[in-house]
Amino acid sequence: MKKIVLLITAICLTSETFGQKTSSSSVDEYECIYEYHVKNTKGSSDATSTILQIGRNAAMFSDYTAFQKDSAIACKAPESDIQKFKTQEMRNDMFFDQSVSQNVPKGKMTVYSVITPNYYSYTETASPINWSFAEEEDTICGYTCQKAMGEYGGRTWTVWYSTEIPVSFGPWKLCGLPGLVLAANDSEGIHQFKAITFRKSNMPMNMKPYASIVKTSREQFIKAKNKFEENPMGNIPTESISEMTIEKYEDGGHSALVNGVVLRMRPNGYVPLELK
Repeated sequence: MKKIVLLITAICLTSETFGQKTSSSSVDEYECIYEYHVKNTKGSSDATSTILQIGRNAAMFSDYTAFQKDSAIACKAPESDIQKFKTQEMRNDMFFDQSVSQNVPKGKMTVYSVITPNYYSYTETASPINWSFAEEEDTICGYTCQKAMGEYGGRTWTVWYSTEIPVSFGPWKLCGLPGLVLAANDSEGIHQFKAITFRKSNMPMNMKPYASIVKTSREQFIKAKNKFEENPMGNIPTESISEMTIEKYEDGGHSALVNGVVLRMRPNGYVPLELK
C-alpha cells in the first residue's frame, strides 16, 4: 500500500479539527479530507487523499493535490510553491480525476473528468442514489454516524453519515442523506472513502476546474473512460495528438503530456468506481 503523505497547506487557512466539534446549527465553509483506498488489479491496495469543500448551498469534491495547487494560486503564493504543487499533481499516479460539484446547478451535480487529451463534464441529479436505512450506529472521528445502503453505477454502497453535521453532501457522488457522509465502501471491498479531518476553511471552491471542456452525457463518458483506461497510450486517437511532451524531474522521474494534458499510466491498473 502506498503511504499517504498528507501535506496540509497553511496558506490562507484556518482550521477546526474533529477534536473540537463544530456547532450542529449550521455549516458554512468547511472542508472534509478523506483517505480513498482502492484494491488494484494486482491484488494490493493503493491510497490517495481527497477533499470535500462545503459551502452553504453547494460542495466540491476533488483530489487533494489539485486542491493544494488551486489554493496556492488563489492565495498568490510564491511561484516556487505553485510549481511544487503542480508537479505533485502531475506525478500522482493515484490522482483522483473526478471533480464533483454537488448541487451545482441547483438540484444537479456536475462532474469534471479527463480522457487524455480532453477534459469532459456532464450533469446528473444531485441525489442519484435511493438510500435504505439500517438501525446501526458507529463513531467516526468523534461524530455519531448512522448507516445507509444504496445502489449506484453497478455497485452496492454502504455509507456512514452524521446528522451532527447537517448537510446532504459526501465524498464523490455519495450524497443526498440528512447528514455529511464520513465513510463509504462498496460491497466487494474494492473502493473505500474514510474521513480523517473535518474543519473550518476560508478557501474558495473552484467549481470549474478546467478552462476548456467537452460536454457529454454520463453514459457516454463512463463507457469511453473505462475503455480508455484499459490501454491509455494505445487508445488515444492519433489524429487528436497535436503535441506530445515529456516533463523530466531532478530525481529521474518523468510525466508524459498530450496536448498539455497529463497521461497517467497507472502502473497498478485502473479499477473504475462506476461499471455502468
